[in-house]
Amino acid sequence: MATTLPTQPLGPQNVPVTRIALGCMGMAGTWNPAEVGPENIRKAIVAFEAALESGINFFDHADIYGRGACESVFKDCLAAVPGIREKIYIATKVGIRPGYYEHDPAYIRQSLRGSMERMGIDYVDLYQIHRPDPLSHPAETAEVLDALVEEGLVRAIGVSNYYPQQTLALKQYLKAPIVSNQISISLTRLDPIYEGAAGGDGDGVLDQCLQFGVTPLAYSPLGGGWLSGHREIPADHQDAPRLTRIMDALKALSPEYGGATPGQIATAWLLRHPAKIIPLVGSNNPEHIREAAGAASINLSRQDWYKLWVAARGEPVP
Repeated sequence: MATTLPTQPLGPQNVPVTRIALGCMGMAGTWNPAEVGPENIRKAIVAFEAALESGINFFDHADIYGRGACESVFKDCLAAVPGIREKIYIATKVGIRPGYYEHDPAYIRQSLRGSMERMGIDYVDLYQIHRPDPLSHPAETAEVLDALVEEGLVRAIGVSNYYPQQTLALKQYLKAPIVSNQISISLTRLDPIYEGAAGGDGDGVLDQCLQFGVTPLAYSPLGGGWLSGHREIPADHQDAPRLTRIMDALKALSPEYGGATPGQIATAWLLRHPAKIIPLVGSNNPEHIREAAGAASINLSRQDWYKLWVAARGEPVP
């Protein structure tokens, strides 16, 4: 029996998506499509079913993940659970090619067709521009994205790794709203929380998300897995003192939250932000997926949120 997770509305249709999503970058288990065999597909299906059983209904892909293999095995996942397509929210991305970025309209169309064919679907719920392309004019990118929405191939438009001015430049020309910005944010990467002028290295992305109602999708929410509690931090790691300091703070809070794991508390830290961040769980391990989904039930107090922020900053609140 599937667990119920809290949801939030996303996109112009206000589709209810779960506050935890599954990031599918490792779904194929390899970045070489030629290596994908029955065991890779079996593990992908097991992970997919574990996500569904945990209550997750949001799955994030990209055409580049596994060089297309991750989208291909997802087709097998959908086939393994008949009737599931209309009950889940599928996102994918376009724009990264080996060695360069491209937003050429013909390429965007070609990539979308490829993604839909690989996954065996006839529309994408959320289509995101993976990274900004300095050689493409945002008006040209906006025109093809709007056309894809009007044709019913795409339900909503998002961006990924966009700084505020880049988002504004695209927004200027788009008819469709930008509903998401997929960014790297965690206790190990605080830049999106700060405004550049005040925070030095900050980029102000979360403030812009709040301003325009854009949903932040957090990739690498556990700092590349270092905050999961499942990996030992090497003494010679270049960021070992900071990682250790954050881990100590996470572990200290565990008893206050029913023995929650460091990874769950680090995820709950993201969920607490008013921008309604959706962390992307990047794992094919069913136990880790179930553990991550459990973070959605943790309501971190304001004081504890700040304790973790101070640990991550390495200095008191100003």
